[in-house]
Amino acid sequence: MEHKIGFCTNSIGARIAYETFGQGPALVFPPGYMAVVGFCELVPDYRVYFEDFARFHTVVLYDTRGAGLSDRNRTIYDLDSELSDLEAVVNHFKLDKVILAGQGMGGPIAIAYAARQPERVTQLYLYGSYAYYGKFVSNEVKSSLLSLLRQPNNWIGLRAQISQFAPSSSADEIEFLLVNAQEITTPENYAKLMEMLYTLDVTDLCALVKAPTLIVHAKSDMLIDFRAGLELASLIPNARFVPWTGNHLGNVRDTELRRVVLEFLGDPVPEQSTNDTGKAESLSHLVEPKTEQKKLDWLRVDNPLVYIIVTIVASVIAGAILTLFKC
Repeated sequence: MEHKIGFCTNSIGARIAYETFGQGPALVFPPGYMAVVGFCELVPDYRVYFEDFARFHTVVLYDTRGAGLSDRNRTIYDLDSELSDLEAVVNHFKLDKVILAGQGMGGPIAIAYAARQPERVTQLYLYGSYAYYGKFVSNEVKSSLLSLLRQPNNWIGLRAQISQFAPSSSADEIEFLLVNAQEITTPENYAKLMEMLYTLDVTDLCALVKAPTLIVHAKSDMLIDFRAGLELASLIPNARFVPWTGNHLGNVRDTELRRVVLEFLGDPVPEQSTNDTGKAESLSHLVEPKTEQKKLDWLRVDNPLVYIIVTIVASVIAGAILTLFKC
């Protein structure tokens, strides 16, 4: 399937990079992760995941401003700026009607757009998302992680976050994600975008959503607490809530979950998903194989308590080192 990469500009002239493929009613994914344009070419699992939808839809992905191929020069990080970018993408393709699919931070962006432009959004699919996530994370954890992410060498902060959204990844997969995270934007931009994950709040807009809505949330999601998914389902009128197994990125390889989403979209569901043949593929071919400590168990974040300990202790150590240098 041919993938096309292009660019458009928002209302202030900032560049937005997008990727599109498939044919049919438009299915737009507001960025849940900072940079996704070109990712399908690197990771086979992502390619077959999105191309399952592209069999009956024109899939549109785009990089958030401040990261990836989109304009890195960004000063405002809020909901209105995200909606401006989504509006620019929708208008660029001259879409009168659109289906929105939001994962993680892409969820509140999709919700706000659906609430403010109900005549345009025909369906809403939300995975591992929230209305206001900041309430579920302590200020200590937020400040510790953001401090680590702002360091010039922010490996520890990135590693802590990757352990949240991909806790079952192999050492090779983790290394690929780490390298990718360091390349897509600067440490400061990464921290500001991560901070926006905590501050976006669409609680008051959820009741205005008119589109049929499917909400799926993994019970073991360590990035976005399962409680946030439950709350979201209670806020959007007539939303269908489906609790699921797995983690924050589990939807990429879960063919049964994809069948649920395809049915919601009204698409024909194949007896065997196109992803079944590629399900075992990983990111290991993209990095040099490791011979020891394949799981990196010593730094794996398996629960919120360990995550808090890792981030806070690392922050204290970093502060102590800086103090020594100043002396």
